[in-house]
Amino acid sequence: MKKKFLFETLILLTLGGLTSLSLPPLNFFLINFFTLSIFFIFLNKSLNQNKTKLVFFYYGWVFGFGFFLTNLYWITISLTFDKNLSFLIPVALIFIPAFLALFYGLITLFLIIINPKNTLSTFFLFSLLFGLMEFFRGVILTGFPWNLIIYSFSKNLNFISVISLIGTYSLNLIVISLFTIPGLYILRKSKKKRL
Repeated sequence: MKKKFLFETLILLTLGGLTSLSLPPLNFFLINFFTLSIFFIFLNKSLNQNKTKLVFFYYGWVFGFGFFLTNLYWITISLTFDKNLSFLIPVALIFIPAFLALFYGLITLFLIIINPKNTLSTFFLFSLLFGLMEFFRGVILTGFPWNLIIYSFSKNLNFISVISLIGTYSLNLIVISLFTIPGLYILRKSKKKRL
């Protein structure tokens, strides 16, 4: 049981870390179809395994920690220019990602609390919760709107020009849903095969 839990932790940490490759300067946005879909499939399958709320919160937190740990490293680099600030490097490296990962933990916590009954409703709820938590992260405590999933498309100005009509967070919600569609397709296909 412990080995399985450690394996799940490693997988979620890796998925979160790989998701950050979609952000500038690399902008490998296609990787989100893989990482967010696998994250969604993992959560959907875990909903049927009688996991506790704490374990579900942990799943989201670990994914978020992997994501923020790998894309906020530059803060530690900026602290090396003044030796008086070097004591803040562990805070920037560990505690900021750990705090921001709480928002992702809330996504999975609310997912298990609501516990949708079918795959399609789980998909819509997951996308909605993810989009809402990204919004709350951007406004709570003066906000931290960095590294939203929509920033994956920052090099595609024609695509993100829609922001002027619907706003950043609305497009972020649409993009999260788009990246999760392959996971929905795989789950529905495997369900049909079982029937």
